[in-house]
Amino acid sequence: MTYRSRGRSLIEVVLAVCFVVFLVGFITVLCIGNYFRAKRAQERQRQRRLAKLAASNNAAAAAQGMYATDANYSTSYEAPAHVAGSGGVQA
Repeated sequence: MTYRSRGRSLIEVVLAVCFVVFLVGFITVLCIGNYFRAKRAQERQRQRRLAKLAASNNAAAAAQGMYATDANYSTSYEAPAHVAGSGGVQA
């Protein structure tokens, strides 16, 4: 079954092949473009997420810094010591 058996001329076959190559190339270019667009969008989303996380951490640090200016505030907590003989259960 060659192209002659269906009554197609050589020019029609070349035109059909060119059309198919054009379609395949066009779809390939669309797919590659879409891949890079999605890659850029993913990177922008990552940057937004990191910026949001950094802003959140900065806000938490600022809130903690606000309390650090208080004279009664200490970053290291030390439990009150037990005074012997002040009542309570003796062992």
